[in-house]
Amino acid sequence: EGPKEITEYANAMEKSWVYDELKEVRNCHDAFSKWGVGGGLLYTGIAAHITKGKEPWTLSSPVGSNSDGLKTDAKATKPAKEFEPIDYPAPDGVLTFDLLTNLQRSGTYHEDDQPSHLKIKPDVASVPESISLQ
Repeated sequence: EGPKEITEYANAMEKSWVYDELKEVRNCHDAFSKWGVGGGLLYTGIAAHITKGKEPWTLSSPVGSNSDGLKTDAKATKPAKEFEPIDYPAPDGVLTFDLLTNLQRSGTYHEDDQPSHLKIKPDVASVPESISLQ
């Protein structure tokens, strides 16, 4: 038996309130990309409060779009070697803090004996060492 196409989810989504809300704001992000802060705010205000997403067009994503007009991070992200490294100042303890202090202040808490919720499949256990840390 070949692959199956799951259409029930798409059909249920299109009939739900979530689809209606997402359709109303479908152009807001791209308005900021296309026209900057001022134009984006103006367009988003009109689209969200006046036309309620009923405008007869959908703005296209300018950078990194695929053939469907969908913007993907992979297509929009340039290689790190094309950029200058950022030399961040050391944390000052007043406005900026080190990673462990930020983590502690975030309020994240786990029981000491809580089992790990992150599971690594045995066949890819070497990936962090063989790929990520090179």
